[in-house]
Amino acid sequence: MSIINVMEAFVGERLEEMLKTENCCKCERCMDDMKAIALNKLPAKYVSSHNGELFSKLDSMIRQNSVDINIAIAAAIDAVSKRPSH
Repeated sequence: MSIINVMEAFVGERLEEMLKTENCCKCERCMDDMKAIALNKLPAKYVSSHNGELFSKLDSMIRQNSVDINIAIAAAIDAVSKRPSH
């Protein structure tokens, strides 16, 4: 059985969407930094990978909290854009 933080997938997907309109570095290192910064500002949502029903409930809950996710990602993009680590 595997335990995963579903917030990682949601943040990764949303980060890619938001970066389409941003004029900043999109190298792997900067994107990883942005994702890490955003995830550190958000609560982890762990599920066991075999439990699809729980994942569906978390999907709905995370979509409802998308404003918080967007704010965390926007702040991460801004921080890394100002001081990229590469």
